[in-house]
Amino acid sequence: MPTRPPDIIVFGIVFVAILFILGGNIYTLVRTPPAIAGNPAGGAPILIAPGIDVQLGMEGIVASVVVMIGTIGLGLMYYASKYVFQPGYATRLLILGMILAGVAFLVFSYMFALKTTS
Repeated sequence: MPTRPPDIIVFGIVFVAILFILGGNIYTLVRTPPAIAGNPAGGAPILIAPGIDVQLGMEGIVASVVVMIGTIGLGLMYYASKYVFQPGYATRLLILGMILAGVAFLVFSYMFALKTTS
């Protein structure tokens, strides 16, 4: 009888699947947009398509990576609570987690501002 896969493998597969979905990559697969769009004025490639009803392939990948960075930051903040008796280490974990979560928020805010401005 086959053995059950390790929990870390199952967690990794589920985590990657959730990142794929949260990044909007299913929408990208269904709509099949071009991988890189060109600017009509100069022909320069654009990586973030204007408009909230359009998503390029690279946008989904970037969104998935940013979600992963934010999740790691939140996980580090939670993990810091386990080191109550090592306040220096807990403080470093909290600061790193807040920086990662803040950077993810700022990147998403910037991407959303690029998408909504015409």
